[in-house]
Amino acid sequence: MSASVLVFLVALALVVGAILLFIRAGQREKHDEVQLRLRAAGGGADAIDAAVVASLSSAKQITNPILRWACRLIWQTGVELEPPTVARILLVLTLLLPVALIAFGVFAGLIIIAVLLLFGWLFLTRRAAARRRKIVEQLPDFLESAIRVLSAGNTLEESFAAAARESPDPIRPLFMSVGRQVRLGAPIEAVLQDAAEIHQIRDLRVLALAASVNRKFGGSLRSILRSLIQAIRRRDMAARELRALTAETRFSALVLCIIPTLLVLFIVVRNPGYYAQWWSEPAGRGVLIGTVVWQICGIGVIFRMLKSVEGEQ
Repeated sequence: MSASVLVFLVALALVVGAILLFIRAGQREKHDEVQLRLRAAGGGADAIDAAVVASLSSAKQITNPILRWACRLIWQTGVELEPPTVARILLVLTLLLPVALIAFGVFAGLIIIAVLLLFGWLFLTRRAAARRRKIVEQLPDFLESAIRVLSAGNTLEESFAAAARESPDPIRPLFMSVGRQVRLGAPIEAVLQDAAEIHQIRDLRVLALAASVNRKFGGSLRSILRSLIQAIRRRDMAARELRALTAETRFSALVLCIIPTLLVLFIVVRNPGYYAQWWSEPAGRGVLIGTVVWQICGIGVIFRMLKSVEGEQ
């Protein structure tokens, strides 16, 4: 069994290395291509920074639902990868499944793969949530900079572009991507709506609606942006108080999700025959399948409750 575990660990290390190589190669290829195009067009440094960011609205053009979901999940973390690169990563992860089945058996291999995918999904979602919170925290200062540029007689697109150049990460690449797509001819309200759907930020939807109303009917954008700034800051204060009051409950929920999973992994590694004996009998097989299903349902309910407490940004 130790040899099988060693083979699986080596295969897992190779998979992780291949994923990192795919990520670096995809980013380098896209960066080089953008630089060549902008050199041919005579673009400056600001244009290069804007064009390096991927056009996230292309998610609607992805027909495969699994690939579309994976692309959105990765883009939410701030890692800009083209769909072909994400597809290659998914293919490499798929090749890990038969290695796990050969090394640990059908039942234990499926459990280990499921746990690895679960922890990978949790890592990406938590990183995306942290990035989303950071963007919302930076949004009031960004909008104040945009209002100052807007008061000088510039358009909304020019105001966002000027404010983005002076803003820190992660809000800077987000609005540089918005400015790039607007310069390519996309309406700013459509670009903001796409960014809101990908990053799940409610305030970007409000910006998209304000830009759409202003384009069709006119009105004062500065008053709308000031009202939005006040609403964001008040909501942020309320969210901080709510997180402080529910910190103990959220930690207990995470423990309830992690401890049973780690315990199953420990038993599978230390005594694989324990679950193999259960799996060999019909009644034991039903108990194990039911346990896994109920555990997954419980984790889903807990994280759904946590998401409802934290709320959409």
